[in-house]
Amino acid sequence: MKKNLFYYLFAVICSVALFTSCSDDDDKIVSPVGETTFTDANGLQLTYSGATMLGKKVTFSPNAADATKATLTLAGELDLSSMINRSTGASPQAPGVIPGEITTVLNVENIVIDGDKVKFKGTDEKNGRTINYDGEATSSFLKLNLTVSLPANALAGTAFTTIEDGGLGSLYYKWDAAEFPYFGGTWDINSAIGLIISFTQIDGKTIPAMLAGILHKITFLPDGNIQAEYKDELTDAEWKTSDLNIATYTVDGDKIYLYLNPSQIAASVNRSIGVDDILGNLIPAVLPMLSNGIPLSYSVDSDGNVTAYLDTATLLPILKLVAPMFEDEEFVNSLIQMLTEQAGDMGYLVGMLKPVLVAMPQIIETTEVVQFGLKLAPVK
Repeated sequence: MKKNLFYYLFAVICSVALFTSCSDDDDKIVSPVGETTFTDANGLQLTYSGATMLGKKVTFSPNAADATKATLTLAGELDLSSMINRSTGASPQAPGVIPGEITTVLNVENIVIDGDKVKFKGTDEKNGRTINYDGEATSSFLKLNLTVSLPANALAGTAFTTIEDGGLGSLYYKWDAAEFPYFGGTWDINSAIGLIISFTQIDGKTIPAMLAGILHKITFLPDGNIQAEYKDELTDAEWKTSDLNIATYTVDGDKIYLYLNPSQIAASVNRSIGVDDILGNLIPAVLPMLSNGIPLSYSVDSDGNVTAYLDTATLLPILKLVAPMFEDEEFVNSLIQMLTEQAGDMGYLVGMLKPVLVAMPQIIETTEVVQFGLKLAPVK
């Protein structure tokens, strides 16, 4: 009898444990949204500072042990490797969502499950920047709103305008290289460029005057966006403001890193133009800058004028790639013809450029310093 009682009690205990275990499994909450990567074509609705941001992807990864937690991985959607013919080496990654971050991971907590939908919000702070986010997702779409504040820097919240002074205006350049043969004598490329800029006219305006006529103001926003006030045509009556999320920036010491969003540019400039059309002609030396940022050196003078420019380390490798083109006489002649047609009444001066173009491989080979950029005045 005692033996039978032992087996009876053992069976009861096992049964209780089994039913308790089953009950716990039945009560376990499971996220209605599995691990999914959302893109523009796959249900992603991403906003940055209240404006739509294109060309990105967000991966929702629920926590298997706790359905109230998940991670959101933010990154660029473009596959830059397909645009570069490389046999070895890693391809550059697409520009991320947050300026200066190729990939951003948000650890989401306190997720609210509502049927087949999850809702969430939170704050992420890292390296001096703050991301406030909120959103919701189902298995077929993810809506994510981001409000970002980047680390304090000298440019955040400032605005600059173009200069029209009858000279170079807002154009800045410096090119130090060996002199080249020029009509029986020699000339230097720095002086040649200055003369070209001063005399070249399009529709009766010099290049600096045209620049001031189509670009009015550049503003560096605290969220990392760069906005411009511009005109499509010189004859336009009103200035336009560029869309958000086309160009963003970070500042590191005396460097500005400029990040371009090709998908956003394609949508803003001409919706019939694809991203591949914009990037198709870019060379391998340029593509990595999409993810790493285009490096601009900058300085501010005592009057508050800012000069930002591409420096030798950035420009010279690109110039060396295009130098062989100027060894092709047919290319040089076609370039001269195109410039002559565009110069109008000043077309007779274009012929003076041919020795400069022919000498370009020599100029590039002997270049010690080359800088091109803009000089802008502060908006007061």
